Amino acid sequence: MYAYRWTKANGIFELFVSDNPKKLPSLRPVFKEELDYFQLNRFWKYPNTKKPLLWATGIRRYVLNGKVVAEAKEGSFYTKPTVEVYEKDLSLKGIDVAKLWRVNKTLMDGLIDTATRFIRETRERYVAQGYAPIAAFSGGKDSLALLDLIARELAPNEFYVVFSNTGMELKSTLAAVEKAKEYWPNLRFFEARCELSPEETWNEFGPPGRRMRWCCAVHKSTPTILKLRQITGDYNAKALIFDGVRADESAQRATYEAIGEGVKNISQVNCSPILNWGTAELYLYLLHRDILFNQAYRQGLFRVGCKVCPMSSGWWDGVANDLYRDEMAPLLRKVEEYAALTKPTKERKPFIEQGGWKARMGGRGLPNGGNRFFEMIADNEITFHFQSKRQRWESVAPLLGPIVEYVETEDGARGSQVIDGQIVHFSSANDGKKVVYAPYDKLSRFAVSKLRGVANKVAYCCGCKTCEAQCPTGAFVIDANGEILIRSNLCCHCGNCISFSNGKGCLAAKSLSTTGESMNLKGLKTYEHFGLRKEFLEHYFEQKSECFGAGVLGNRQYVALRQWLQDAELLVINKKGDKSGVPSELFYKLEKLGTYHPLVWAIIWTNLVRRSTICRWYALYVSAGETFDKNDLILRLGDEYSESTRGNAVMALCETLRFSPIGANLRQGIPLNITKTTYKYVKQGWESADPIALLYSLYKLAEETGTYSFSLSRMREQCRSSEAKGVYPGDVFGISEEALREMLQALANEFEDYIRVSFVMNLDNVV
Repeated sequence: MYAYRWTKANGIFELFVSDNPKKLPSLRPVFKEELDYFQLNRFWKYPNTKKPLLWATGIRRYVLNGKVVAEAKEGSFYTKPTVEVYEKDLSLKGIDVAKLWRVNKTLMDGLIDTATRFIRETRERYVAQGYAPIAAFSGGKDSLALLDLIARELAPNEFYVVFSNTGMELKSTLAAVEKAKEYWPNLRFFEARCELSPEETWNEFGPPGRRMRWCCAVHKSTPTILKLRQITGDYNAKALIFDGVRADESAQRATYEAIGEGVKNISQVNCSPILNWGTAELYLYLLHRDILFNQAYRQGLFRVGCKVCPMSSGWWDGVANDLYRDEMAPLLRKVEEYAALTKPTKERKPFIEQGGWKARMGGRGLPNGGNRFFEMIADNEITFHFQSKRQRWESVAPLLGPIVEYVETEDGARGSQVIDGQIVHFSSANDGKKVVYAPYDKLSRFAVSKLRGVANKVAYCCGCKTCEAQCPTGAFVIDANGEILIRSNLCCHCGNCISFSNGKGCLAAKSLSTTGESMNLKGLKTYEHFGLRKEFLEHYFEQKSECFGAGVLGNRQYVALRQWLQDAELLVINKKGDKSGVPSELFYKLEKLGTYHPLVWAIIWTNLVRRSTICRWYALYVSAGETFDKNDLILRLGDEYSESTRGNAVMALCETLRFSPIGANLRQGIPLNITKTTYKYVKQGWESADPIALLYSLYKLAEETGTYSFSLSRMREQCRSSEAKGVYPGDVFGISEEALREMLQALANEFEDYIRVSFVMNLDNVV
């Protein structure tokens, strides 16, 4: 990814190597169609040409020779963006694309050579392992450039081209696909499509959200894998997917690797040859090759894809809905129906315009949302009670292991099944709404998790086939009636069809269930919207309680600091009316380490997660791996408090992540500078946690629950219940289950006087 600078020639920029090119805004060409759409011919003169006339930076700012001459404002589904013109009476002329290329040819040739060489080498590497190469094609700018690069390097018989038709593309995108077929007549084009229509899936799953993007799996990646199996006739077909992912498209994609194995599907490797191309390089390539086939880019849309998308901006929503109103209407109605179910009449339009619907995380408010079963563990049995169901338990259960006995009785059925090498017994009622497995103590935590996955499939499965794509042997099948069939002779009981959806076992269950979606936010503190900054803590470490009268910080900052210190257990208020308090015993232990030591901040974070409502909510409900901004968190907090209260609490949290080691060093929310005033955060999790911090967190958990000897997996479940007293250490630091077990084993080896663990077979005991 190069930086760019403007030359004196009309519309000509020059790429150059920079240590930090990301600080420059994205760049896109602006054509006559966009200027006409915004009626800029009232202010400017420009020819009727296919060439770009100027550039836009950061999507909205129109730039002529490096100078901002106009800027677009606002925009939403119901409001067309407006343009504020800064320079009038301009006379524009078409940009000389040939000259633009000549100026940048050397660097672009290097980029092209690197990309094509990477394509060739990656293809050879994975074809040798039995993977079939596929160019993922969407009709958008990134996939057009990618396909051209692949077609220049590989022969037509060396790869397939698969267009994943989601049924939600604009007509301009479908037209671009047809143009591509004409431009590359020798390539093997195929179309992959979900058997369910978008209207059907939106009804089944509810509207997609920024963190509930079931649509990509259901309408893109799954149909592609199933199409490959159809093309090759091989149930075990593995795909090498060349995609057009680029790092500068989002903060999340900036963390991607050029090759990702098993990211989308277990049978799929993703390869991103243009990952490090910026928009300037991308558009320069497309203009030079004359392959910007999608008319939507000429009309002002900077991205194409699904008509109604939770990842789109207000600008895109406004322009797209104005230009393609009839096409957008069916899915926009789905959003409006969701708003009508969840918001009072006066709040519905702002909810849609401001993107509140995009923060949906569960089934609350949806007609088919909510929990469809509950479980009970008693008398050494685990029982599932179904309120409604979509599949037969007996049809789905064989994925856990072979059923060795099955007898129908007057009351229903009973039998025996081998799960993880253990024989367990089960019974089901006549109507299938009650299923019992015993003995419970023979089931490992993994087996119990898989049982819950089966229960979710039975309750929610709508036949979307995402599980089918996850099966490496072709054992998992959705038949013509939408019913699950497990081919027992092919099933290896790997559990991929359950584990892929973050433990739910079913995408529909993940989208519609409500368990763990929210917590009681009673006592939400705003901290005067100030975070616990490192400089604030240094001030307290230097002057202790006397700092509150020092006048170094503002009055409101001192109020916030006092509350943070109390929640961090570093300050004790001894008597009513005491405005300063005294340092706690814990403070004097941490003071010796100083404010630069990560352990100090880890101890502080442990206590904040237990005593601060906003920190606890963040630890429990924002998962490791997520990328978010302040507004995302405000929307996800729900409506229990006013928007200003939620906003202040979230601002205080984000300030803590940004201005203290908790964010970057402990990796609880690494700040990414998007613009001068805008930040996104990536929660990666502290996979290299300090052992003392982990031990401290365990002791706090033991103190709060009154339990000093426990099963780790059961304690995890208890801590995530709505009435939980303590917080599970893995949730405090965003540590995966596997990593936590390894850390605890190392802890026990190093601190045997303080902790013992037993991770053998099905045991996971901590003392």
